[in-house]
Amino acid sequence: MAKLYVFGIGGTGARVLRSFTMMMAAGVNMGVDEIVPIIIDPDASNADLTRTVALMNTYRTIHSSLSFTPKNESTFFRKELSQILVNYTLRINDTDDKTFLQFIDLPSMDKSSQAMMRMLFSEKNLGSSMNVGFKGNPNIGSIVLNQIVDSNDFQDFANNFESGDKIFIISSIFGGTGASGFPLLLKTLRTGTNFPNNDLINHAEIGAITILPYFKLKNDDESEIDSSTFISKTKSALAYYENNISKNKSIDALYFLADNVTNTYENHEGGSAQQNDAHLVEFLAATAIVDFSNKQHANTSNKELGLKDLTNSVTFDSFYENQKRLLFAPLTEFMMMTNCLNHKFDYYSSKDFNANNDNFNGLYGSSFMTELQNLTGLFIEWLDEMKRNKRSLDLFNLNTKDKPFEVVTGVKPKKIISLKSDYDLVTDRLNSAVKKCQSKEDNDKFLEMFFLAMTKLFNEKFNA
Repeated sequence: MAKLYVFGIGGTGARVLRSFTMMMAAGVNMGVDEIVPIIIDPDASNADLTRTVALMNTYRTIHSSLSFTPKNESTFFRKELSQILVNYTLRINDTDDKTFLQFIDLPSMDKSSQAMMRMLFSEKNLGSSMNVGFKGNPNIGSIVLNQIVDSNDFQDFANNFESGDKIFIISSIFGGTGASGFPLLLKTLRTGTNFPNNDLINHAEIGAITILPYFKLKNDDESEIDSSTFISKTKSALAYYENNISKNKSIDALYFLADNVTNTYENHEGGSAQQNDAHLVEFLAATAIVDFSNKQHANTSNKELGLKDLTNSVTFDSFYENQKRLLFAPLTEFMMMTNCLNHKFDYYSSKDFNANNDNFNGLYGSSFMTELQNLTGLFIEWLDEMKRNKRSLDLFNLNTKDKPFEVVTGVKPKKIISLKSDYDLVTDRLNSAVKKCQSKEDNDKFLEMFFLAMTKLFNEKFNA
């Protein structure tokens, strides 16, 4: 069973993994059966990271409660999300509670070496805490991350790697951790020899997305991060990538993504205060992972992700046909189920709902149902954040009330011949679906019922 190892570097890496996990929950089609996320970020308290870790833990809890027999067609939560590292995070040796000056052991150097280091790094750089990442300084990150291969966590990754597995790397090009981590990690994967299964890893299919500036930070004289330098850093990094990654064919597929309409966020250098709203760019970056998982790349491919119709409000109709086909059905079906669980739970958990006869005893008060409702609530939160952005990703009406099919932005549901409408029609399809379920266990049967019913409703109401 082939695995896809997804390395998420820095805060952007964690945020893209958040969107990717939501797509996994909805059952977006992927060409592998198992996803293994690995986050590289020395800022362990970064709220973007901890939020993503919590979401992935919730996904794993739900998935582990399901068995997915071959006859069960449901794709909700079907792909396995594996954890091989504590908090999915590759820990970097010798960075805890140290400044950069202490990390490089500057006092032990001879005078000429100290002078050289002070020319290369400012006093602020030298005094930077390694606990909160590299604060937009790839020159610091390139030194610290150069010893990734020496960590026990990297050895654990290498030990788990098998023939046929693939690797994907997420990074931003304009910060510190991502900009420095991507080329160093790629070089290690392609040329490293002092770790297990090195030959398999050296020759594995590797893809990556490098994300260009898509937000700004408020000016703060006390902060080391200055977003006015993002563009110049990006130009330098792109030149380096062209000469040292694309031309030497060290990568199989390299995706580029950017947006010239930018949000401005608070200038937090890291820690628990760094929690940005989900963003269209991160959503699109997650689709690059999906694209890579579904394709083989015989030669190095450079890919730019584009939209058919780029306005300040992006809907399903903004996507090209292949992209829309990939996303429209699974996300809409999952959204309709989410509305049932969030807005009509009292009814669907009651004796009045016929499908509950001889089914689902004890399910509605179970920990499985608690986790499922938790994740569907987070799904709405994620959509709402993207909808509020300056460049809005407006896929769904988040307040449909008693009109469940008025859910897709800009799409009028088709009329069908039926005596039932709205949630009465939803209930009818659920009652029919439960009789067709192949699953025996309540958890599996419940999600299979919703999958079958939502698929039928999608085809009736939205499929051209």
